[in-house]
Amino acid sequence: MQITSLHKFLIISNDKNSQFKKRFWFSLSLIFGIFYSLLELRQAFSNTYVVQDDARVYIFWMQRFLQPDILPNDLIADYFQSVTPVGFTTLYRVMAMVGIEPLLLSKLLPILLKIISICYWFPLCMEIFPVPTAGFISTVLFAQNLSLRDDIVSATPRSFIFVFFIAFLYYLLRKDLLPSLIAIALIGLFYPPFLLIVAGILILRLWRWQEKRRDYIFSGVGLAISLLLMLPYAFSSSRFGPTIAGAAARELPGLAATGRIPFFSDDPIWFWLSNQHSGLIPNVLEHPLNIIGLLLPILLLYPQRFPLTKKITSKIKILPEIIVVSVAMFFVAHLLLYKLFAPARYTRYTLKFVVIISAGIALAVIIDAVFRWAKQYRKRSSRRQILALGFTSLLGSVLIIYPHFLQIFPYSLYKVGEAPAMYDFFQKQPKDTLIASLAQEIDNVPIFSQRSIFIGWEYAVPYHVGYNRQITQRTTDLINAQYSENLAPVQSFIEKYGVDFFVIEQAAFTPEYIKINPWFIQWESIAKDISLKLQQGTTPALLEMKERCSVLETKNFTVLRAKCVGKG
Repeated sequence: MQITSLHKFLIISNDKNSQFKKRFWFSLSLIFGIFYSLLELRQAFSNTYVVQDDARVYIFWMQRFLQPDILPNDLIADYFQSVTPVGFTTLYRVMAMVGIEPLLLSKLLPILLKIISICYWFPLCMEIFPVPTAGFISTVLFAQNLSLRDDIVSATPRSFIFVFFIAFLYYLLRKDLLPSLIAIALIGLFYPPFLLIVAGILILRLWRWQEKRRDYIFSGVGLAISLLLMLPYAFSSSRFGPTIAGAAARELPGLAATGRIPFFSDDPIWFWLSNQHSGLIPNVLEHPLNIIGLLLPILLLYPQRFPLTKKITSKIKILPEIIVVSVAMFFVAHLLLYKLFAPARYTRYTLKFVVIISAGIALAVIIDAVFRWAKQYRKRSSRRQILALGFTSLLGSVLIIYPHFLQIFPYSLYKVGEAPAMYDFFQKQPKDTLIASLAQEIDNVPIFSQRSIFIGWEYAVPYHVGYNRQITQRTTDLINAQYSENLAPVQSFIEKYGVDFFVIEQAAFTPEYIKINPWFIQWESIAKDISLKLQQGTTPALLEMKERCSVLETKNFTVLRAKCVGKG
């Protein structure tokens, strides 16, 4: 009797209790999602100087909404402002107008995005497989997967995929034209490349619509909206030059395995499967229960043994359509490299969506089959019931407890600034101050001090030819100046770029530092030359000026006034 009652509670629904079960399992899954978001929120406000790793790159320049005169003639700020999607920019601009600072908004947005995503994810699952327990399993898996990566918590343009694309799928399956078109428009405004996925799905569905006129209109209007929103994106020109492409991309240090965007590699498995930028399935199967989703096609072959599969609706066809379009776009992006940017962006999210939905269905189907097996033979029913209860408890435990066994969860990549005295110092300097440094900590200055930096590792993305050329030139010039034996190249550098301060790490003039600094890892030939000179006892001119021109010294950094250095 116990296993029969549990079976009814978990799997079997009727008209009287189906709505109650949907509300119950949805509410429970939402609680888990909110709990994971609160863990991230706690990290976000754990320190005065905390910022999400990718958020600082996208939002630092948005301080201009509050103070139009900051970051003047800033190459990095101008570049990221030019490549940020209009919808994303508008959202932050509007929030700034009502007094919400960009940094604060970037910390609050993720919890809202996760809640809305879950509110669409659960009913999306119900459209495909109307078993509330499966919806719960899939939604909790979805929430956990979101917290295993920093995609949604970054509050960057890609974070909005999880709301707008899932909403699009939900309204598409329900054939709600207006909400679907709104979702498509929002995708185009916040993350334009994903319009190619949307368009591909609509084209595939044109071939199998049954209600001819209405459905053709649905797909036709959706494709028209997608095309209109893609045109500005496709034909937009930038003063920072075209995107890197073809053979030039393969020779670029920034796209090498040791570069800022590790793309190319001699390891074919890493390159084609698991690389975050070039791979087909990066992180798609990182949660152990995601793998269960791969069993769904096998379960569908045996409906007699797994009778719950009969409840799967015809809307499940959306899953193979997503796979076909995503994989096709993946290879097109490789062929047109880097015109459509990173190929992995077309599969890393969509294929994960597919396996998570499939895993929820597969686990519910397997649990149902186990319960049916346990109730078949009375003589062995007690033993079978114990096994069935044990199996169900194990699955439930893995689902709920798994994150607690991870070394890092949630994986939010919030960065705590390590130089508050330096941030405070620079914030008090004139708004047109320019700071030069090879230290990674300098990446935090634009967001915490609202002052311009000459270069920064996090900002050195090599996607556009013009921008990459300038960053490369700036970096090599700074390296040559910082490690020059003579003062003349340093003075020439200061005069050429108008730098106001140098930030030098205390260990910057040791061979060990050259081995770990990402700029030197990327440019191995430069690193070898400088390391050899340091080992031979060469003293850089900037080091000799350290005591005379220092205006701030902390445990790890020394700030030098460039004007003092220029005087010699």
